[in-house]
Amino acid sequence: MEMNYTFFYIEANVVCIIIFMMMLMRDLGTVGRQTKQIIFVNITISHMLYFISDILWVLVQAGYIPHTRISAACVNITNAIFLSAITSMWFLYVELSQGEEYITHAKARFYALIPAIVEVLAMLVLFTFFPDLMIDQNREMTYIYYLVFIGIPVLYICVSAGRSFARAFRKENFAVRRQYLVCAIYPVIISIFGVWQTMWLHAPLFCFGCTIIMIYVYIVSLTDQVSIDELTRLNNRTQLTKFIISEHARAGNDQIVRYVLMIDLNKFKFINDHFGHVEGDRALKRVSDALKSACGENPLRTFIARYGGDEFIIIVRSDDEKQVKALCQSIRENIEQKNDEAGAKYELSASIGYCSYSGDYKDFQTALAKADEELYKEKAARRTKAE
Repeated sequence: MEMNYTFFYIEANVVCIIIFMMMLMRDLGTVGRQTKQIIFVNITISHMLYFISDILWVLVQAGYIPHTRISAACVNITNAIFLSAITSMWFLYVELSQGEEYITHAKARFYALIPAIVEVLAMLVLFTFFPDLMIDQNREMTYIYYLVFIGIPVLYICVSAGRSFARAFRKENFAVRRQYLVCAIYPVIISIFGVWQTMWLHAPLFCFGCTIIMIYVYIVSLTDQVSIDELTRLNNRTQLTKFIISEHARAGNDQIVRYVLMIDLNKFKFINDHFGHVEGDRALKRVSDALKSACGENPLRTFIARYGGDEFIIIVRSDDEKQVKALCQSIRENIEQKNDEAGAKYELSASIGYCSYSGDYKDFQTALAKADEELYKEKAARRTKAE
């Protein structure tokens, strides 16, 4: 019976390794991988290495590899290293996926990995110089080992889950709430499977749990690639179309008035021509942050998308046009404020046009055209005033 459990445990881990290998091969074949994708590859590899280490652990437990203090220490050290790598890399992936600007800097990513590095060093030092604190005479791990083993991973799990949950329920993120909730739930579910496995050691629950959730995360990440604008982390035009269609389906069941806001940056070509396209990208990111900030401060429920170039669209649900006007003013102020805070050497402002619509798809197209007309009227008035 012990042999059957051992080989079932190994087979389960091998199957999970194969599944992760398939995801890895697809990611390695992607041209021009960005930092987030590279980190996802690292997470995938760390899972595979953990499963290999887990196979060695069960072989030691079953006696197929001599069960000595050294072999027990080695497999448990590697388990700790790879678990720490999985959770720390996951934290980086979540922060990048959810558009946190600070984590785009290599120095910030290094600082975020310091707890994991400290844990690995502590594990090596304790096993080398104080082995009796980590493993007893029966070659079983002590409570101190488990404390070190789960301490830092739990920290990463709690922080990434908490931050993801908080972002998921911000008003401006309701359209991408599912992606954020997946990032929040993943570490929690993995932790549950890990606890279950400590209760039933012969059941490979951790590898099953990791694989099932990672497949779902992988699917969501593919959806993210086709629905989120990579530069601004706003919904793209494809996602806007999906949202308008969903509103069309919902419109028959409610009497809520929607407004479409068309936003276009003033003299954006001047920024690109005189300060370069890299600075132009920074300006677009600033505008994205300003739109999120303005919508977050406003009580209205909003959907934000980058329509193309320096054009943005916001869909607002409201019966009060005064609230919509207040949102427009808040957007203008936030854009100027973000630009001033960045110390930019140029003016950054936006013209906004808006129009109400019923929620019907054809009505949206008409409202969008009218909002565009209002926008260019504002642009013309601004040019006339400047002259």
